[in-house]
Amino acid sequence: MQSKRIDDLARKLEAARSELRKLEASTGELNRVKEELKESEKRYRAIFEYTGTAMIVIDEDMTITMANHKLEEFTGYAQKEILKRHKWTEFVVPDDIERMTEYHRNRRADPQSVPSGYEFRLTHRDGTIRDMFLNVTMIPGSEKSLVSLVDITRLKRSERALRESERRYRELFENATDIVFTTDIEGNFTSANFSALTTFGYTVDDITRTNIRQLIDPSYHQLVMGKLADKRSLAASSDRYEILARTRDEKPVWVELSTRLIREADRLVGIQGIARDITERKSHEEQLRESRQRFKETADLLPGIICEIDLSMKLTYVNEMGISSFGFSHEDFERGVSVFDLVPENDLERFRRDIYNVTHGDFGNPKLYELYRKDRSKVQLIINSAPIVRNGAVVGIRSCLTDISDRVRAENQLRESEARFRSVYDSSPIGIALYNPDGKLLDHNGSFARMFSSPQSPAFPDPLFGATGIDPGLRKQLLQGSPINTETAFSDDRKKPSAQRWFEWYLSAIGLPGAGPSMYLAQVQEVTSRKEADEARLQKEREATARAEALVAGLRRELREYTGLHNIISRSSEMKQIFDILPEVAQAAATVLVSGDSGTGKELIARSLHELSNRKEKPFVAINCSALPDTLLESELFGYKAGAFTDARKDKPGRFALADGGTVFLDEIGDISPAMQVKLLRVLQEKVYEPLGATQPVKADVRVIVATNKNLAEMVDLGAFREDLYYRINVVSVRLPALRERRCDIPLLCDHFIERFNTRYDKKIKGLSEEALQLLMAHDFPGNIRELENIIEHAFIFCKCDYIDSVHLPALFRQRYDTSDTAAFAGIKGFDELERMFINSVLKECGGNRVTACKRLGVHKATLFRKLRQLGIT
Repeated sequence: MQSKRIDDLARKLEAARSELRKLEASTGELNRVKEELKESEKRYRAIFEYTGTAMIVIDEDMTITMANHKLEEFTGYAQKEILKRHKWTEFVVPDDIERMTEYHRNRRADPQSVPSGYEFRLTHRDGTIRDMFLNVTMIPGSEKSLVSLVDITRLKRSERALRESERRYRELFENATDIVFTTDIEGNFTSANFSALTTFGYTVDDITRTNIRQLIDPSYHQLVMGKLADKRSLAASSDRYEILARTRDEKPVWVELSTRLIREADRLVGIQGIARDITERKSHEEQLRESRQRFKETADLLPGIICEIDLSMKLTYVNEMGISSFGFSHEDFERGVSVFDLVPENDLERFRRDIYNVTHGDFGNPKLYELYRKDRSKVQLIINSAPIVRNGAVVGIRSCLTDISDRVRAENQLRESEARFRSVYDSSPIGIALYNPDGKLLDHNGSFARMFSSPQSPAFPDPLFGATGIDPGLRKQLLQGSPINTETAFSDDRKKPSAQRWFEWYLSAIGLPGAGPSMYLAQVQEVTSRKEADEARLQKEREATARAEALVAGLRRELREYTGLHNIISRSSEMKQIFDILPEVAQAAATVLVSGDSGTGKELIARSLHELSNRKEKPFVAINCSALPDTLLESELFGYKAGAFTDARKDKPGRFALADGGTVFLDEIGDISPAMQVKLLRVLQEKVYEPLGATQPVKADVRVIVATNKNLAEMVDLGAFREDLYYRINVVSVRLPALRERRCDIPLLCDHFIERFNTRYDKKIKGLSEEALQLLMAHDFPGNIRELENIIEHAFIFCKCDYIDSVHLPALFRQRYDTSDTAAFAGIKGFDELERMFINSVLKECGGNRVTACKRLGVHKATLFRKLRQLGIT
């Protein structure tokens, strides 16, 4: 029994030693792969510098020691700035730094413990955040890591689920231990460890009812059965081989498998297997193959030309861009192409010298060359080269070539265009000059020199802003990129006596948008002759205008003497009739009802009646009945006694008392309440009233004038106004026409308001422009004269010139009318034509009788006849 135990221990020891040898062999294979990867890295290092993939080399403390140009796009920093930064973590989003640091620490400690690639978020210089994928490769023999970066921001959302699944998949296999199992001679599982169960998705009971063939991919059945047959017949030693297995749910799993036969009493009873999950390694190998292919495809698709040559100057590699750019075929490349055949003979010596420098350490300096294509046409290139070093020796040169033929052609065309421009510039009859941003003269053409200099006295305008005299507002406009026009005058010392010469300047800024002007372009023309002619013409026009204005002012003064009554101005026939009856009405003591729309001047009529009456030396008292409630209105009209109510500490006389012997004007009589109508009726009938709190009536020696903008007759019919009061106040009725019914008065009223506001605002505005007058004549004026007065006052505030124009009128007023609204007045050229229209309308109303028209107009017949002659009315 003891001998049997010793034999079993010996067999197990031999099996363990065999397994150890296989592990050592596997480790050697892994080292070989690493060496191959290192050699591949050296070969493609220069290509990576110009590919679309950003790559960096970082030390153990995350310091960046190398970075290619593509990283500039991802970070926003120049390559030199990146290398000056101390830590790669400075570009990482703070939340990802700890995870990144942990990954690199694990990667260095055990490269197999973590995947070669991972994701993180990168912060761009402009503050934006990009999602990146890193592939990290440990550089053998150092603590450095080679990191390639791919921008996956656009794919992040769509690949999120896939990455999450991949993460779980990798965690499962990275944490798994070796798979150990046994089967009987038929391949039925007899035992399996936890890793096998979890790897293939079986329970303990399920696995014992499963045959190994169910786990092995059918394509590997023959391989596995052949290995087992060899072991049985040849008693071959156990070796490792790779197979594809599948889990219970048909998920593929790559395993590295080794088996041995289990014998008991020299009888084969089963098979023992040890497997290691190499799915990740297989995936990495596939990724490596794909990466190599991708790098090759990237180099082939780059817009630049990448090539390699050996020391005999034969091309050993060239990307697709290089083949197509030089017109070669792949067959030409296979047969061999010598670089010397592409270099022009006059550049061969320089080419050999540059090749020598590159192979002896002086590289990275771009050179400009003109090379031959296959068809012997030439192409202009910038060439940047670096040596290819293997095992410490230079074996060739790798170059990146950029085709600049189009740029060279563009530069030649630019020089030709510049020459044409200089010819036009020098021969232009317009003076042209360039100034720097401070206004200093930089350049000028011959015309500019002839304008501003003489052999005796050079007088170039310098600096620009002092010469042109532009104000700060225009200078700000010029700085913002908007051109400006201005005129300046210079004294000409070539003439005796010295005379002024006028110049027109057109200034524009030259520069990039948003960067401010780099210089100013000045185009100058002498306009002295035109200026003198314009000044002479303007002087004649000013003299003619002054004569016309003096004539019009005299005519207006003459007309106004016969077109007004007190402060009321009008030339309409309706108002003339009112003016005719006012003196007679004023002498009577009867109550007067003045009706008309708001703003027609009802209070002015009331004041005129007072001034024309024998009560003019007594007070004129006005009150707006609609502005006060009944209680206040009664106290305002009739007054009150001390103690009449809580705050009545002393007597207060009412408006009737204040107007004793004079006139009381009750405006808006139609708005008083029925109760106040009764009290007012008593005053009008009995000529007495009682102040609030009084016990005795007070006699009212006043004349009452009332006004309203309502139809009192209709209110009487509706029961809203007392009939007896209506007839009491409507003894004499005066109806004022609306301004729209007397449009001929608009120019007169405008002149009247202009005179008034000239005094108030200390201005010297002469009148209205034709356009402004047309707009006013087209308006219906719902607010009547008061509205017109407000419009003129508004215009006065904003008018800075001699005449009020349409732009000075209120904006809402201007917007209400378009050209169609003023069509009826579009033909009116001025005040004379409007006056002609008015006189013709009056003559028509009077049947052509000029004597009757004189009475209607209120002027002497000699005045009318003179006007008819002046206006050409027959």
